[in-house]
Amino acid sequence: MSATPDDIPRDYDMSGSLWMRLVDASSMSVFFFFEYLLARDVYLHLDAAPGGLATWLLPLALVLGYVTADFVSGFVHFLADNIGSTRTPFFGPVFIRPFREHHVDPLAITRHDFLEVNGANCLISLPVLIGTWYFVPIHGTASLFFSAYIGLFLFGIFLTNQFHSWAHHPNPPAWIRRLQRTGLILGPEHHARHHTPPFNTYYCITSGWLNPILARTRLFERLKEPLRRVLEPIAGKADEVGGVQE
Repeated sequence: MSATPDDIPRDYDMSGSLWMRLVDASSMSVFFFFEYLLARDVYLHLDAAPGGLATWLLPLALVLGYVTADFVSGFVHFLADNIGSTRTPFFGPVFIRPFREHHVDPLAITRHDFLEVNGANCLISLPVLIGTWYFVPIHGTASLFFSAYIGLFLFGIFLTNQFHSWAHHPNPPAWIRRLQRTGLILGPEHHARHHTPPFNTYYCITSGWLNPILARTRLFERLKEPLRRVLEPIAGKADEVGGVQE
């Protein structure tokens, strides 16, 4: 039995609730505040870096951060599609359910506003972001690069769901379509591979650059069973949206 949008129980839909709006808004505000603090620290220490370092440090951190964001987006997408129950308290409705709903109604993400699309990624990024700013002060080249890398990586994570939404949008802005055609961000033709049965490949949704490599190596497929055995007792048995198909 395949699920349809009408089958989705509203009990497990926290989207649009006042509580979730507050969580999304506060998470996004705190995220940008600490991104600013981290970026400010990096900028202030660039002048003290050895000669010529700034010319390659930020571009390298940008590329590595963006590629890492693509991989992490794919890994989280793979986990949310295959492991855990939508009924698991908090994590089920907030993090797992949107991915399961997305396969039932792929256009749902295009009907959500900016705050709803991107708030959860801000929330899940905060421990790493705040921890980096607080516990890894910049004292040299290594810590300078690490701070720049983490800040840019997490900004890539922040953009991921927006790129994903635009990949499903029937009529995105012209400048977004141009970026999609260049391959700099996830495009609809590329992402369509994930929405083709059996829906078990091309999970990365930031740029999608890593999808061909991960598909050839079958990395996520190889990890599925070991991870299921470890995570299922914590996250619950995988189900369809709201337990439509157990």
